[in-house]
Amino acid sequence: MDLPNIDKVLSMSFSCLATIILLLGSALTLVEAGGNETDWLALLEFKAQIIDPDEVLSSWNDSSHFCEWYGVTCGRRHQRVSVLDLCSKNLIGVLPPHIGNLSFLREVYLQNNSFHAKIPPHFGRLFRLQKLRLNNNSFSGQIPSNLSYCSNLLVLNLGFNLLKGNLPTELGSLSKLQVLILQVNSLMGNIPPSIGNLSSLQKFGLSWNNFSGTIPETLGQLRNLKELRLTANKFVSTIPISIFNISTLASLGVGENQLEGGLPNDLGFTLPNIESIIMYQNYLTGPIPESISNASNLKLIQIDQNNFTGKVPSFSKIRGLYWFNIRLNNLGGEQSTDLDFLCSLTNSTKLIFLSIGENAFRGLIPNCISNLSTTLSIFSLKCNHISGTLPSGI
Repeated sequence: MDLPNIDKVLSMSFSCLATIILLLGSALTLVEAGGNETDWLALLEFKAQIIDPDEVLSSWNDSSHFCEWYGVTCGRRHQRVSVLDLCSKNLIGVLPPHIGNLSFLREVYLQNNSFHAKIPPHFGRLFRLQKLRLNNNSFSGQIPSNLSYCSNLLVLNLGFNLLKGNLPTELGSLSKLQVLILQVNSLMGNIPPSIGNLSSLQKFGLSWNNFSGTIPETLGQLRNLKELRLTANKFVSTIPISIFNISTLASLGVGENQLEGGLPNDLGFTLPNIESIIMYQNYLTGPIPESISNASNLKLIQIDQNNFTGKVPSFSKIRGLYWFNIRLNNLGGEQSTDLDFLCSLTNSTKLIFLSIGENAFRGLIPNCISNLSTTLSIFSLKCNHISGTLPSGI
């Protein structure tokens, strides 16, 4: 029996292999083209829903590939949209559901425009999404709970909109989330305890909403938190002690609520990195902790309009303080040394605002106040029981 010609066998094998490679290449090209067409159509739908008075989207046409359109960035490998950046472009309109078809999208910057209507729940289909900034628009409706499907989300900023309803419990599953800003909306209800599961969270802002109930103890689990802003809501009861144990905390804002109780004695030790304490207009009681002097990074203390009592401690170790407001409390009132703390503030060379008015301070005005910061522009002592004359150096 004749043996097959080796050259012919090899030739046929290579021919088949080449055909397979060509077929695979064609299939991949079709897949990529399909993906490109999906992105192209999604962007055109986005443009169709927008009024663009400054014509920033004039390049969005057939004369160029969409990866070259203004505000669009594509990945090098797949030529799919990875970034949509149209912040502060005076755009007016709504976001179409088709935005959920941009499946390679990682970053969306649409802040500082005039978008309105609801935030499309279709954002929940963007599994690669890392940053979503829709702040400073006019979005209404509720926060889509299925944003929790965006498991790679690092930044979610929906502040300064017209959002209402509750903070979705489901968002507590976003373990990579570092920034959650929802301030200046009309959100309401309780803070879900599940927010304490956001182990990577560094900034959490809910100020100027209608949140109510107690501040959950679980927020103390946020061991990487640097900023906690809950000002101007309707929170009641005490500030959870667990929050004062977040050693990374630099800014604590709980002013303009209905909080009560006192401050922990060791506050200055448990919050070594604290720079800003904002607790004005609550029902807080007790003394200002003496340990506060150990919080040497403090720049702003605003605890006015509460019911704090007792002697004000020294602030001699706090040299960067520029804002100090303790007016409208019940501080002082028992000793001629009530005003000694003012001398410790001479070390704060950047001080521009100092208000101790409407308390129960007694005694003579100390001469040391002539050594207060030369940058001081407001110094209020009104409505106390202070006597004496102002030093000549004032």
